[in-house]
Amino acid sequence: MPITSKMAAAVLVDNVSVMVGKGDDRKALLRNISIAVPEGSFLSIIGASGCGKSTLMRALVGIQPVSAGRVLLAGHPVETLRQQLPLAVGYLPQFGAFHGDLTVAEILDFAVALRLPSSVPKATRDQWSEHVIDLARIRPFLHQKYRTLSGGQMRRIALAEELIGDPAFLFLDELTSGLDAHSEHELMVWLKELAHGLNKTVVLVSHAVDNLGLCDSIVFLHEGQLCFQGSYEELFRAHETESIEAIFGGYQQATATGDFVGFDQDRSGELPPAPEPSALNTAPPPGSLTQLLILIRRQFMLFGRDRAQLWLHLALLVIFPALVAIFATKGLPEVGTLDLTIQPNIIKTLAETLSYLKDSFSAASLVSGLAMFQVILLALTGANNGAREIAKERDVLEKELRAGLSPWAYVTTKVLLVVCLSMAQAFWMTWFVKTVCKFPGSFSSQFEILFATTMAMSVTCLAISSASKSPERASLLAIYLVGLQLPLSGAVLALPDLVSNLCRPFIAAYWGWSGYLKTLSASPLYDIVRQSTTTHIADFNLCIVVLSLHAIICAVIAWIFVARRFNRR
Repeated sequence: MPITSKMAAAVLVDNVSVMVGKGDDRKALLRNISIAVPEGSFLSIIGASGCGKSTLMRALVGIQPVSAGRVLLAGHPVETLRQQLPLAVGYLPQFGAFHGDLTVAEILDFAVALRLPSSVPKATRDQWSEHVIDLARIRPFLHQKYRTLSGGQMRRIALAEELIGDPAFLFLDELTSGLDAHSEHELMVWLKELAHGLNKTVVLVSHAVDNLGLCDSIVFLHEGQLCFQGSYEELFRAHETESIEAIFGGYQQATATGDFVGFDQDRSGELPPAPEPSALNTAPPPGSLTQLLILIRRQFMLFGRDRAQLWLHLALLVIFPALVAIFATKGLPEVGTLDLTIQPNIIKTLAETLSYLKDSFSAASLVSGLAMFQVILLALTGANNGAREIAKERDVLEKELRAGLSPWAYVTTKVLLVVCLSMAQAFWMTWFVKTVCKFPGSFSSQFEILFATTMAMSVTCLAISSASKSPERASLLAIYLVGLQLPLSGAVLALPDLVSNLCRPFIAAYWGWSGYLKTLSASPLYDIVRQSTTTHIADFNLCIVVLSLHAIICAVIAWIFVARRFNRR
């Protein structure tokens, strides 16, 4: 095995309390919990719903900050261990988080690549992967996509992924929930084998009570307090009953009648002494650059398999430039025939001047409108590129951050994806409009400004996605943002100077519109637009710089939000 932990791995929970709320609303979720779990043993935490089981589990893995007390794993404070050696601690919430379009084999391959150090030879990696596959008994469905698996198979995949790092500790929250009786028993037997056969310390939160006899010890919680720790047989003797249901019911009745008095005093004297920190032989995960290359490969594999998203990208790629062409087909030829010469006949000149003013106003509106139309359509495309990209992977991301994933590598992967999409979308819009509509101006300059606009909006929506709790909320916020682009740009409706000066730096559509119009500066159309608008048309290079700053700043914001999840994982 490339990664192994042979040292003592006892779990010591020393008078842990968890308080939430402030003032009169302050509430104790856990009060003075003290337990000790020997190395290589299998422990279950049971109790009625709301008794604090999951809170205790999160405290054990360092996700839930404790208000008092401490949690030691092999003598190490759990917070220190999770930061320095994340692979030493395996944690599974109730529901696993995976990419449904990947096969089981691909999931494990990526887990090996992202978790095992680069120094581990390929032959050793392959051997270890085969060992985990056999250990988890998942070989029969290795080539099935994750979304097609049964509940029991999904739980096995989740455990197999955690076993990749060969953790000394396995903390499992409601892993058996929702399984049929056979699958539940099979899983409990396997967990006992992991504890005894591989010397792992396994802690399971469970509502199921039929297989508790397989556990080495049981912790019973009620109302956030420890009521019992001992063997399955001792649990019945202590409560003078042979029924788990009777034990649960007795505590519920005692609470209802006000007779329940929890045992929440300081028990530090009853615990074994805290061991000296053991040197766990667990290597850190690969570096950020290695993880980046792996994530890029996985990202583009997933992108190619998401048929719905691919069809949406193709539809937008075809429809949006076609819309520009439809609006431009009639107006642009007429703009090209505008006569800008001065006639010697005063009467005729006056009549033609009035006609010219009318036509030029229409031409200016058309040219300015077509420029803004392209920008807004690409802004919508950019919103589609980035708005859901991080939010839809929220659970997978948090799981992988717990296993040592680099926030920088993850965000960089997403930025590279939207940059590639933006480049293709801007190129096709530029080429289509130039070819079909015969729009004047430099192709390279127009592509550059449209690409910068699409990229700025894509990365902005990526930042929104990183801060959102759901892809639906991220998409809604992105649509609102795009909807504000047109009125706040000042290109269509004149804004008060104060509002314009405050909003303009943040409105990507304004800089895209200005930059695009500047590409027409060698054409008479530019003079027509400039004379008919009161909105300042910014310099082309300035537009590129501002849009690039939008993308850079929003990429940093996305990294900050992902890094915050890393720090509280």
